[in-house]
Parts: sequence; C-alpha cells; structure tokens
Amino acid sequence: MRDALFMGRLTAGATHEMQNILATIRESGGLMEDLLAVGGEGFAHAERFKKGLCVLAEQVERGMALSEQLNYCAHAPEATPAGAEVNEAMRSLVGLYRRDAARKRVNLVLAAGRTGLRTSLRALELMGRAGLALDCALALLPQGSQLMLSVEEQGGLAVLRLDSPGYEALRGQEPFAELERRARALGAGVSAGPGGQGVVLSLPKPQA
Repeated sequence: MRDALFMGRLTAGATHEMQNILATIRESGGLMEDLLAVGGEGFAHAERFKKGLCVLAEQVERGMALSEQLNYCAHAPEATPAGAEVNEAMRSLVGLYRRDAARKRVNLVLAAGRTGLRTSLRALELMGRAGLALDCALALLPQGSQLMLSVEEQGGLAVLRLDSPGYEALRGQEPFAELERRARALGAGVSAGPGGQGVVLSLPKPQA
C-alpha cells in the first residue's frame, strides 16, 4: 500500500499539471475564436479554421475528463474516515474502462444510480474488485452489446450491480475466482443478479 500511495502522490501532481496545460489551451482556443469572430470575414479559410477550433475544444474537454478520472485514481489508495463514495469511484472506473470496452466493441454504461452511498473499502479496493467483474463480462459479451454498471442500496448496504451474461458463465472466467477471494478478504459479498444474470457485489458499511 505504501507503493500505491507513493505512486498516487506523483500521479496526482502530474494530473494537476495536465489540467493546467489543458486549461491554457482552452483559453487560447477561446481567444482565437473571439479574434476570428471580430476580424475573420475576409479570411479565406475561416470555416476550416472554425472546424479546427471545434475539434481542439472537443479534445481539450476529453483530456480534462480523463485527467480528472486519473486524478481520482491517484487518490484512490488513501483511506478516508467517511469511507469511499461508491458512485464517484464507479464514475472514474467506467470512464477509464471505456477504452477496453470500445476495443471489444462493447458499450460500457454507468446507470444513473444512488449517490451518497459509502463503503469502508478504500476507493482503490472498490475499483479493483469492480474491475475484475468487468474483465469477466467483457471476455464474454459479443460485439455490439451493452454492459451496464449501477450503484444501488439493498438492506442498508451499498451494492454494485453488473448487468451482463449469466452468473455461471461469468464464474467460468479466470478472474472470477480472484474476485471472490479478494471480495471475501474485505468482507464484501459476491452473488448472482436477478434471474441469475450478472453479478452483485454487496459492500461493507463504513466504520461507525
């Protein structure tokens, strides 16, 4: 854990600098748009220039979102007295996992679920276990599928629900045994979802 905390500290500093760089590019792009609006009537390539600025703005926003998600991961090894906020951790995890999902032609979605639910797990522990469940599902789903992760409350506990292939099919994947072992070690439960589909992770409550 000390190594994770050390790397997190370095990564957090780097992501802050990345955000500063992207913010400067965003401001420069906005200034160029303003200048083009004021004196661009006689500019032969105005439309092409505008399209380039739009692409630049889109990529800056994409970079800002990724750097924010990575910054969250940098702080994920840290313990907090209130416990990790589950929906916040899943938002960062899904954002960073979308590349893996896209490579398999799967649409990974975080459903609009409960906010404010917390667990005694560190965000890193929570994301690691959810990531193993995602690995199992992505190995099975055909191209063009949708994989949905949601945060719910059941019996006073925060619950992660992964809507994916049947539970028994998921159990046959290599990472699943590791998921069960690591979940049990931290007091989390692993079970089938409604109708035997997907996976439900029941998370331990924060310490009182």
